[in-house]
Amino acid sequence: MSLSRTELPTAAKVHLAAAAVCGQGQYGALSTLARQFDVSRPTVYRAASAATEVLSKQFNAATAASEAGWQPVVVTVDYPQLTRAVVALRGTAPNSLRCIEELLPVLYPEVQLSYGAVQAMSAAAELRAAVVNEGADLSAIDAGALDEMFSQGEPVLAGVDLDSGYLFGLALRQGRSGSDWTEVLESAKKQGLDLKVAVKDAAKGIAVGVKEVFPNAEQRDDCFHAHYEMNKVRLLLERRAYKAIQGEFDANQKLDEARWCVDGERAKLAQKLRWARAKADKAIALHDAFERAMRATQEAMEFVSLETGRVRTQQQMQQELEAAATEMLGLDDGHCRKVGRYLLNRAPGLALHMGALNTLMAQLTAQHGPEAVEAACFAYRMATDLRNGRRPWDIRRHKRLLCEAIADLERHAPEHANRLFERIDIIVQKRHRASSAIEGFNAALRPFLYIHKGATQGFLELFRARHNLKIRRWGRHKGTSAHELLTGERIEDWLTALGYPPSQR
Repeated sequence: MSLSRTELPTAAKVHLAAAAVCGQGQYGALSTLARQFDVSRPTVYRAASAATEVLSKQFNAATAASEAGWQPVVVTVDYPQLTRAVVALRGTAPNSLRCIEELLPVLYPEVQLSYGAVQAMSAAAELRAAVVNEGADLSAIDAGALDEMFSQGEPVLAGVDLDSGYLFGLALRQGRSGSDWTEVLESAKKQGLDLKVAVKDAAKGIAVGVKEVFPNAEQRDDCFHAHYEMNKVRLLLERRAYKAIQGEFDANQKLDEARWCVDGERAKLAQKLRWARAKADKAIALHDAFERAMRATQEAMEFVSLETGRVRTQQQMQQELEAAATEMLGLDDGHCRKVGRYLLNRAPGLALHMGALNTLMAQLTAQHGPEAVEAACFAYRMATDLRNGRRPWDIRRHKRLLCEAIADLERHAPEHANRLFERIDIIVQKRHRASSAIEGFNAALRPFLYIHKGATQGFLELFRARHNLKIRRWGRHKGTSAHELLTGERIEDWLTALGYPPSQR
């Protein structure tokens, strides 16, 4: 018979076990305890043994911890804290529900939840997140990037505010047509969204949806995809050129090794070497020609001309982009012609942002004069290029040009140079020509879609809420949340904002 099977209260069991440990080795002590608590002597012996074992484990663990330089920490978890942990594991890392079920006993020893309980907690959190998302005021957003990605063949349509990084739309749809985008944007419009600028790729459904819901919005083409497509072709041509060079090297080596072969065999190897050399020369020439056109395209997309030092107009940018695209179209390669057609079609949209930029620069020119504004813009361009390591082969010249531009700025605007430079920085940061914000979001969401083997709208609502409410640890908006930048309301903990604060216990 053990103590767990007796009718003794807990306090009496503890007293009996403690007294049994103390009375070990004393004649008649355990028999006296058996009579005092009305239990058998074997029960007293087992109580003494169990208590001794527990005390030994406790003190041995404490000794080991002390020798290792740390003290044991006892964590008490209640149901609210357990729920908070489940929601955090679901929204922060790409964990499946089964994975969360297995992780809980690791985080909280001897705590076990069933799969159904974990699923119920997650579903409740998704509903709360949906309420938070639907209650957001989106009237402060006027420029957004729109894009789509796929989860097990089903498109996920997303929209991000380009100024704050706030995710104003995230919807799982059956398709990505204009009607699908219209429904997603209409839902955001009901919450106050009024886009003036939409940055997008070449997807036709996005263009149709924006035109239907925000007919006055300016649809700008995304320079991110232009750079991405060009880099893909450049890398392809580079690998092809290296392969051709290796082929020429191998052919030359075989010819050298066949020095003592018959003349007919050597003639064949010499012919193969000529073919390999011609192929390598052609591959290198194609790569160099495409890279020249690519650099011309990249230069054309800069707001300040490196050659003239002046701010480009919208028409100048479009013309330079079309000229570079035409060069690509003239190359004898299908990949080059494909990206050339893409750039030629996108050139008007890629240059659209310069219209708004020219207007703002004209306002600065009216205040500070054209010489000061041009010097400040050129200094900004040179400083940005040096910071990003562009054209390292010309770094000395760029440093000299930067010093000259700063001297010109100080000469033409001695009292307002710093303020003018800051104004230009703000204007350039808000020119809204790239969808990098939405591409970064896609990269964050993609691992979750892989692990979950398909998204649900409920999970997307939870992910959207966390994305908007969490404090960012790096980047331009480090230390703030997207919700804070949009509304001015400080959010310290996204879980608390969803109704899952830390347990008071």
